[in-house]
Amino acid sequence: MKNRLILSLLSALALVYFAVPYLPEIGTGLGGWFSGVWLFFALLVIGGNFSVLLFQKYPQESKQTITLRRPVKERKRIRQH
Repeated sequence: MKNRLILSLLSALALVYFAVPYLPEIGTGLGGWFSGVWLFFALLVIGGNFSVLLFQKYPQESKQTITLRRPVKERKRIRQH
């Protein structure tokens, strides 16, 4: 799972790196709104992937084994006539 997160983070960063020069200048007008919204969503994706990488909890290996199941007692069959 960690490899997938790193791959998606790097691909989002590469997408921003290559797309920013082609975006219109942020200002008034439809092109400016598009650039602002696009950059907002791109930063949202990058921030989400980065936060998952930072705060992901990994299962810790315990040194003691804990048994949760109780030993099953053998039951005798009772005949009913």
